[in-house]
Formats: sequence, structure tokens, C-alpha cells
Amino acid sequence: MLRFRPVVWILWLALPAPCADGPVVPYSVCEILRDLPKFETAPIAALGRYSFREQGRWLSEDACDGPGKPTVLWLTEDGKEGPKAPDQFEIDAVTLNRKFAELRQHTALGKFRFGSSDYDRWAVVYGKVAPRTGDAARKSPAELVFRGDGVVVFLNP
Repeated sequence: MLRFRPVVWILWLALPAPCADGPVVPYSVCEILRDLPKFETAPIAALGRYSFREQGRWLSEDACDGPGKPTVLWLTEDGKEGPKAPDQFEIDAVTLNRKFAELRQHTALGKFRFGSSDYDRWAVVYGKVAPRTGDAARKSPAELVFRGDGVVVFLNP
């Protein structure tokens, strides 16, 4: 048995190391805002209803704090300070599908007379969470700083 150990070690060392950047786990807006300090440490993928209006863009989810009370994560685009997506950007599909199904049960997209879906869509946005202060905190307790549209993934139900 002892004579095989060096061979085993050589084979083990020759195996490629597992990828440090595995699939990115998405977190819902409610999950993020319930525990802001946990999510301020590293870039994340945020899942929610992506809304685009004249006053800005945000991710939201209904019923975080009870029926009819949306929770908002403001989106701030910053091409320099926004985190870069991993080289092998892959979203954990099993988690995404489960959380997306849950999200759609209690959050609806807006209905617009003019029929465009550009104003409310489902999306995952990769960025860094930062708390907001002052007047900005009234609209949203936190923002997600992202690099650009390249880290916004729109979902089709």
C-alpha cells in the first residue's frame, strides 16, 4: 500500500484545481435589504423587477414587508467603480429558477397602456451593494452600483 502513495499524490497534484469563480448565486431584493451588511462585502447578482423611469432605474420586489409594500434597490451605473463580472460569468441556474418562480408569485410587472415592456422587466444585475444616506435613503435604503448594461441579464418567463 505504501508504494502507491507517491503515485496517488502525483496524480492528485496533476488534477486541475477547481475553479474559484463558480456560478454566481442570485439574491432577491428582499434578501439583500433584510441583511445589508452581509451583502456590502463583495459583488453579488441581484434578482428583481427591473424598472426604468425618467427618474432612474431600480430593482424591486413586492411584499417584502407585507402586502402592497414594494422594496426598492436603486441602480447606479458607474463604468469605473462598478465591479467587473467574473471572466466566466455564470449564474447558478437552479437557484435562479427557484427564486424567480417565487418572485413571480408575489410581484407583477407593470401594465402600461402603450404596450412597451421596456419599463418593467425581470432581470438579474451584477454589482456591489452600498447603503444610501440622507434624502436618497427615503427612496431606497441601498443601491447596487454596476458597471454597465453588460452586467444586466433580462429574464423571459
